[in-house]
Amino acid sequence: MINPPKLFWRTLWFPCLLLIVLCVAYIAPAQDPNKSIGGKEHEDNILGVKIGMTVSEAMQSVFANAHRQPGQEKPDAMRHEGADKKDIRVLYDNLKIGKLQILFAQGQWVKEIVLDYSERPLYDELRLAPTGNIGDALGGQRYDDRYAIAFTEESAAKRQRIWYRDEKTQLGFRERLQFISAKKPDDGSVESKQIVRKMIAVLPADEELFLKAMAQR
Repeated sequence: MINPPKLFWRTLWFPCLLLIVLCVAYIAPAQDPNKSIGGKEHEDNILGVKIGMTVSEAMQSVFANAHRQPGQEKPDAMRHEGADKKDIRVLYDNLKIGKLQILFAQGQWVKEIVLDYSERPLYDELRLAPTGNIGDALGGQRYDDRYAIAFTEESAAKRQRIWYRDEKTQLGFRERLQFISAKKPDDGSVESKQIVRKMIAVLPADEELFLKAMAQR
């Protein structure tokens, strides 16, 4: 038997090692492609309440996840909304996490969830970019690139920054998740870097599709 020359093995060794490294690098990120670099705040729920839940499902989720006590099963306030006054908005005013609003389409299904934080996170902590300028990432920061950025006002005194992303659900309608900053987001203060509100809602253009999907469920 003729043994391959040593030079052959030395030549083959490096390409094989390179192939193994590339395979590991390719496979590793694919293990959890949906994991957010900003943590659980980026999940499409608040205290487990999600778009499309029924009234009983949503209230049970708040009761369990906000650690409410017996006698606190109901929200603190309620009002009717919409052109026909069939939508119902409920408010939980004294939760540890903050003030929570849930809007039920036709009084039946969650179509909007709003949280005003009691302890406001900073946009850096949530990996939200300060602007859409590519230069912001050149310092080595890692931002969640799923979000677009807009502002609420032209007036600098009232302006708030909004980060938002739209995702299509399995039922066909789209929902929007957004974070809203405190006022004057560009003045450099700590307060200007705070996130005051998280909101999840059905896109207005998809409300008919949402209602149809809920009725057929």
